[in-house]
Amino acid sequence: MRAFWAMIVANIKMNFRNRMAIFWNLAFPLLFIFLFGFLFNREGLSVSVGVAGNDVTPVTSQVTEAMQDADGLDVTTGSTDDELEALEDGDRAVVVVFAQRENGDVIADLYWDEADPQLGTVARGVVRQFLNDANMRIGGQEPAIIVEERAIESRDLDYMDFLVPGVLGMSIMNSGMIGLASAFVTYREKGILRRIRATPFPLSSFIAARIVSQLVTSLLQAIILIAAGVLLFDLDIVGNLLYVFAVIVIGSLAFLSLGFVIAAFARNQESADALANGLSLPMLFLSGVFFPVDSAPSWLQPIMRIIPLRYLVDALRDLMVRGGALSDQALNIAVLLATCLVGFLLAVRTFRWDASTV
Repeated sequence: MRAFWAMIVANIKMNFRNRMAIFWNLAFPLLFIFLFGFLFNREGLSVSVGVAGNDVTPVTSQVTEAMQDADGLDVTTGSTDDELEALEDGDRAVVVVFAQRENGDVIADLYWDEADPQLGTVARGVVRQFLNDANMRIGGQEPAIIVEERAIESRDLDYMDFLVPGVLGMSIMNSGMIGLASAFVTYREKGILRRIRATPFPLSSFIAARIVSQLVTSLLQAIILIAAGVLLFDLDIVGNLLYVFAVIVIGSLAFLSLGFVIAAFARNQESADALANGLSLPMLFLSGVFFPVDSAPSWLQPIMRIIPLRYLVDALRDLMVRGGALSDQALNIAVLLATCLVGFLLAVRTFRWDASTV
C-alpha cells in the first residue's frame, strides 16, 4: 500500500513538472471557458445593420453616425443592391435604405428577413429607436423621417445547411494537420523515413504518394458527409459539386502543408498531437464552423480573419448551400493557396528525416 501511495505522489509531481500537461489540464480548459464566455455572452453579440443612402440629407447622416457609434451594432454602408443582397445571404439582420422624395419627404425603407422573425424583430426595434430619436430631436408636426417596413424572404437555410459545410471543413483540417503530422513523426521515430532513404524508392515519391492518399481520403470524407446530410437531414445543395470538390482539394493541400510544418517541429508523437490540437481547436471555434462569425465581438474579428479554416468554410458554405459561383471565391481560394505555399516552403526548410537531428 505504501508503494501504491508513493506512485500516486510521484505521478502528481511529474504532472506538475510537465509543462505540456499543465497546459492541457489547466490552461487550455480555462482558455475555452473564457472563449465561450466572450462568444456567447449576449452583451458581446452585435446586430448587423446595412445602410444605403446614408448621405441623402444631414439628418440621415446623423442617424447613420449615431448607429455606427452605438455599442452592439455593426453598421455597414453601401449601395442598395449590395446591402439587400447581403440581407438575402444572411449577412445583415436589417437594411435601412434612405431616399428623398420630390416633395422633400425623407423615407427610410426598413428591410428585414421574415425567415428569421426573432432576429428581425430585435433589429427593427433597435433601428426604429434611432429613427424615432431623430424625429423627436427635430420636432414639428410631421416626422423628419418616414419609416416604411418591407419584409423580404431570403433563402431559408436551416442549421444543417449551415453546419455540414463547416463540419466538412473541420474534417479536412483534422485530416491534414493532425493525421499527417502524427503519421510522419511516427515514421521518423521508428526510423521508417531513414530506411526509405536507403532504398531506390525516392523520398519525393513517398511524400507525393502520401499527399495523394490524403487528398483521396478528403474527397471520400466529403462524399460521405454530404451524402449523410442529404439523406438524413434533407441538406439542400444548390451549388455545383465539382466546384465544391475543387475547393476541397485546395483546402486539403493548405492543411497538409501545415501538417508538414507541425511534423518538422515536433520531437515525438505526443508533442505532434499536442501541437496539432493546440492549433486546430482554436481554429475550430473561431472559423464559423458551428456559429456565424458575425456574432462574435468586434475585437475578435481581426483574429478570425487570419485563420485559414474560416476561408475554407466560407467557400464551402457559399458554394454548397448558397449557390455561389467559383469566381466569387477568389479571396477564399487565394488565402488557402497562400497558406499552402507558405506552409510547404517552411516545411522544406525545417523538416527532418531522422529523429536524431530533431
